[in-house]
Amino acid sequence: MARQESFGRSLLVSVDARGYGAADGRRQASFQEALVRLLDEAAERADLHRSSWQRQPAGDGELALLPPDAPEDVLIDDFVPALDRCVARYNADLTTPARLRLRLAVHHGVAFPGANGYVGAGVVVVSRLVNCGAARRIQDAADDIGLVLILSNRVYLDTVAQRHTHLDPARDLVRVPVKVKEYREDAWLHVPRYRAEGLRDLLDSHPAPDLGSTDPARPDVEERSDATAAPPTARPGEPNAWTRRYEAEVISEFHGPVKAEVIGIKKVDGRE
Repeated sequence: MARQESFGRSLLVSVDARGYGAADGRRQASFQEALVRLLDEAAERADLHRSSWQRQPAGDGELALLPPDAPEDVLIDDFVPALDRCVARYNADLTTPARLRLRLAVHHGVAFPGANGYVGAGVVVVSRLVNCGAARRIQDAADDIGLVLILSNRVYLDTVAQRHTHLDPARDLVRVPVKVKEYREDAWLHVPRYRAEGLRDLLDSHPAPDLGSTDPARPDVEERSDATAAPPTARPGEPNAWTRRYEAEVISEFHGPVKAEVIGIKKVDGRE
């Protein structure tokens, strides 16, 4: 097999604007213009050079591969707060539907150019993270939040947990499960100016939807574990689905007389 010359690992950033699909054409154009401008402004303030980023626009968002020398700590400590301030200033005089509200995911993984965009496991991961249901729930709970940061477990363990950033792992981040399509992994949420307990309160106020939800705005329904899921209900007088399943599995055939005690039937008050 031919070697992929552009194969490599990159610091990946994916950003998505909330409410873009529900906006009309003029507002979508405003979102696009503001998104690019504010990303550029935040990068300049953090002394990051967006001209060196390999970018894949997506209308309501962007996927970017940063150069190999891009420092993760600067991205997290400087770029993210700068972007939050830029978004807050942009939203200051706007009504809620007109506000730009972003989710920004960060991961480090494999990515390389394909025929119709960037491909690789790292691209899949960061794309799943930016659609994390917990981040959407935080946006649902507080419409004044302009930016939610989602860190992959790898970035958290390698960078934040090792205290290479100013973020305090216990104070500033909340761990959440991410279950989007085939992806299953923990992620870490951070919102500038919020402490972890405040984020937990927001998540508690907007619990994850039930398993089986068909809400198209939630591409990742956070599943309840088998240990907590309630058995399927049935109409009064009918066995439920679990009962029927186990009844169907116990099928015995006998040919000729069989003593009751052989099949576990005991006498009660002289009756079998």
